Amino acid sequence: MSRRTWWTAGVVCCAALAVAGPKGTVPRATVERYPINTVREGIGVGVVLLSQEQVRKTFVSDVDRCCVVAEIALYPAKDKALEVSLNDFALRTGGTETATKPASAKLVAMSLQRKAGSGRDITVSPTVGVGYESGGYDPVTGGRTSGGVTRSAGVMVGVGGGPKAGSTDKDRAAMEIELDEKGLPEGSASAPVSGYVYFPTVSRKKGTARQIECVMNGNKVVLKLPQ
Repeated sequence: MSRRTWWTAGVVCCAALAVAGPKGTVPRATVERYPINTVREGIGVGVVLLSQEQVRKTFVSDVDRCCVVAEIALYPAKDKALEVSLNDFALRTGGTETATKPASAKLVAMSLQRKAGSGRDITVSPTVGVGYESGGYDPVTGGRTSGGVTRSAGVMVGVGGGPKAGSTDKDRAAMEIELDEKGLPEGSASAPVSGYVYFPTVSRKKGTARQIECVMNGNKVVLKLPQ
């Protein structure tokens, strides 16, 4: 196998490991450590509602432009696994019958792609670069340096970048990866799990109460959010 082939295979392998890595956030020691929490039939639910400033510090993607972000932690009952599904959650505005289901990382990334070009303009894109160095004078050794082909791989984060920044398919894919990796893990959980949940923003009057509803093993749980 040639050196170039080895290098290409290494880049692909690193990308695959990043996608397959741990997801979500690290749960706090106990459910009581969350400012909004409850325990129902041995199952604990903890919630932190992120402010816009906190969202901007946590994510490279402009999630605050389309979603309300909540960190949700689940603590299964002792010796009993809990099935975690985003479909079991909803954000309801007080005084109305309107409830919003969480959006998947894919849908959020698509929404951000459409909104790209307005407001805070940030792009995050996987990059693979190939260049050429012509050589020159080495101030340390006093000799000449040889040129040659150079290669690099990584992630590019840019601020600004023109009206179409963030609107390419590569940008959308990169945002989807970030949102998926930080999102609440779904599936069977026998130990505490936590992660971010993205609720599409809906218009509401200032000061209107909101609550997160979830169904755990058939039981409805309501957690009131700060106004």
